[in-house]
Amino acid sequence: MQRNSTFSESECLGNIMKDLAYYSAVIQSYTNSDLRLPETEVPLLNSTLEIIRSLRKSCSLTPNGENNIPEDVGAPKWENSSYENRQQMFKMMKGFQVRTITINRALGYISSGDHRK
Repeated sequence: MQRNSTFSESECLGNIMKDLAYYSAVIQSYTNSDLRLPETEVPLLNSTLEIIRSLRKSCSLTPNGENNIPEDVGAPKWENSSYENRQQMFKMMKGFQVRTITINRALGYISSGDHRK
């Protein structure tokens, strides 16, 4: 396999951090909105938020695990009906699911060290 000389590990991790910050902000803002069944939705989404926070800390570009990307980047306003908000959140979570596959592949590639050969 030929080495791609344009790959930047720090740029890749930076983009992953931005994506995680965005989805964290989306989920957090949704849990703070008017939910139909908060007792069901909030615990599920909070566990996802904890996983995102842990991943952001583990993949941080700074030695102390801090990120300089704010948590509230581009979070949507949940001003529609509960039903419409759930539809929008469903679409965002499907997008996040696809993005996590890409993130997993990118992190696998970085940890394999193939880009350094």
